[in-house]
Amino acid sequence: MSNAISIKGLTKTFGDITAVDNLTLDVPKGSAFAFLGPNGAGKSTTLKILTSLIKPTSGEAHFFNINALEEPHEALLQIGAVVESAEFYPSLTPSETLDYFGRLRGMNSDKISRNSNKFLKLVGLDNWSDKKIGTFSRGMKQRLAIAQALLHEPPILLLDEPTFGLDPRGMAEIRNVFKDLTKEGKTIFFSSHLIGEIEEICDTLAIIDKGQVLFSDTMKNIMKKFKTDDLEEIYLKTITESVR
Repeated sequence: MSNAISIKGLTKTFGDITAVDNLTLDVPKGSAFAFLGPNGAGKSTTLKILTSLIKPTSGEAHFFNINALEEPHEALLQIGAVVESAEFYPSLTPSETLDYFGRLRGMNSDKISRNSNKFLKLVGLDNWSDKKIGTFSRGMKQRLAIAQALLHEPPILLLDEPTFGLDPRGMAEIRNVFKDLTKEGKTIFFSSHLIGEIEEICDTLAIIDKGQVLFSDTMKNIMKKFKTDDLEEIYLKTITESVR
């Protein structure tokens, strides 16, 4: 299977602190890939590098055959991203916000309108498309963030805690959206602390701590290796052994 994301030797230091430490990782095309680790493990820093928000100290990253560090414009066209908590201009509506993002991405007006309607409906905001975002709850902003990530129909989604702020019903609805997207062949790189969410959505997993990948494999192979289907048990055992 070919890889949608390939990371090699990725390192990011902040003064004396190494946030990402020679990280090497392959994300298979069409997989729902979980990026799991404790706070401060380097997950968000890795995602910020992949989305060109910060530059690495060293290393390589590719989306398919595109060098994400040397060709950021071309690379960003391959991805839709939700990184950290969603914030938008409060005076704009979802429709206006998606129009703004669509134009930034070079989409034509017809496609922006068509996809805005499609994805606002998909995330449950179709009845709120003309309401000011300043009146929205955190969960509603998170739904909008997912819609903007999907707007240009990218083959890869980079999601950092994408259900943050959603109530249980909203989390279930968005999980179903992600599961349907993987069936359509999208690659989802999914960072979350919610073990149950990862178990339900993802088929491949990497556990990271102290900026390094402890292991990466399919869920099936990992559970076979640890002789249990309890992902929380596997995670806690791995992290405990990492800090010894």
